[in-house]
Amino acid sequence: MSVKKTSLILLLPICALLACGGGGGGSGNAVGGGTGGNGTGACTSNAAPATPNVVTVAAGQTTASTDITVACQVSSPTANAEDIGVGTSVNTATASNSGAQIAQGTTMTVILFGPGLSGNMTVTISGPNDITVSNPTTIKATDNTPGIAFTAVVSPTAALGGRTVFLQDSNNDVTAFTGGLEVIP
Repeated sequence: MSVKKTSLILLLPICALLACGGGGGGSGNAVGGGTGGNGTGACTSNAAPATPNVVTVAAGQTTASTDITVACQVSSPTANAEDIGVGTSVNTATASNSGAQIAQGTTMTVILFGPGLSGNMTVTISGPNDITVSNPTTIKATDNTPGIAFTAVVSPTAALGGRTVFLQDSNNDVTAFTGGLEVIP
C-alpha cells in the first residue's frame, strides 16, 4: 500500500493527539508530581482562604501528605482581573493585559478591569510591605467592562521586580493579576 507524503503529514498530528488521551483525576497522597484531584469537580467549601502553609520542594525532590484545597467560586460573574494599568489619575491610566510599571517613590493610580471587579474588593499586593494601597473605587472601561481603581504609594526603597495584585470580594472569591505590577527604579 502506498501513502502519499501529504496524507502521512496530516495523519501524524491526529495520531499524536489521540495517543495523548485525557488525564483523569486520582486520589490518595501525592508524591512527586501528584495525582490530581478526585475528578469530580465538586466544590465543598467557600470558606475564606486560610493562612498559607509554604511547602518548599527543590528540583527533583518530592513531598508527601500535603493536601491542597481550592475553595468554590461563589460570585457571579466570577471575578477575573484581565487588564491592568497605572497613571497619575484614573483619567490618565491605560490598561492592558501585559502588565504595568510603577516607579519607586511615587504615588499612582492603579486600574484593573475584568468581569466581577469592583471597588468593594480588598486589594493586596505581593512582596514586601513597601506599597500602600488605599481608596479602592468602582470604575468602568470605555467598553463598559467593570473595574477597580486604587491609589498605590510606593516606598522610595521598594523592592524592584514584579508583584501580583490580589483582589478578594465579599464572598471570599479571589482573582489575581500575577506579576502584573512591576516596580522599577
